[in-house]
Amino acid sequence: MTPVGFKEKMSVDKIGDFRLPIILTFPMVLLLLIMIMGLDTPVFNIVYFLIWHLCLAIIVLQDITTVEIESNKIIVHRFILGPTTINMDDIKTIKGRNNISRKYHILFTFIMLVLIASTSYFVYSNMQRMFTGNISLEEGILSLLSSSMLIIFYLIIYFNAEKRIRYPAFLEVITNKDKFRFYTHKPIEFRDLILNE
Repeated sequence: MTPVGFKEKMSVDKIGDFRLPIILTFPMVLLLLIMIMGLDTPVFNIVYFLIWHLCLAIIVLQDITTVEIESNKIIVHRFILGPTTINMDDIKTIKGRNNISRKYHILFTFIMLVLIASTSYFVYSNMQRMFTGNISLEEGILSLLSSSMLIIFYLIIYFNAEKRIRYPAFLEVITNKDKFRFYTHKPIEFRDLILNE
C-alpha cells in the first residue's frame, strides 16, 4: 500500500488527452460563424481575439498541476478541466525515460528566444506606425490584441516546454487505458514512492 500524504507540484502529460484541443476549436468555429454571418466588424474582431486570449489563458492554467498520492491511487489535480485519477491496480508499467539531450534543449531555447525577440520587435514597430497614424480606438485595440497574441503564444510554448525539458529524465506510467508522463527532479524517488519501495 502506497503511503498517504504526498503532494507536489509537477508537470504531467496525459498522452492522447484531447480535452484541451476540443476547447481550442471554439475560436475557430466562432471565426467561421463570424465570416458566414458577415459580422466582420472591428467590434466582433475584438471579441474574437479576446476569446483567443482567453484560450491562451486556459492553456497556461491547465498546465498548473499538483500530483497527490492517496491510498491506492494517484490524483493529478489541474487548475482547469478537473482531476485525473490513476488507480494503482491499473498500472502496468512504470519506467524512467531520458528526456531530450542538453544540446537540443539549448537549440530549442535559442530558437524560441529569437522568435520571441524578433516578433516583439516587429509588433513594437507595427504598433508605433499604427499609433502615429490616424486610427480609431477599435482599430488600435484590435491591432494590440492581434499583434500581442503571437508573442504570448510563443511565450506559452517556451515556458510550458521548459518546465518539461529542463529535467534530464521523466517518469512514464502506463495504465490499462492511458499513458502519463511525470516531470519531476526526482523521478526514481517518485517511482519508489508509487511502488512503495
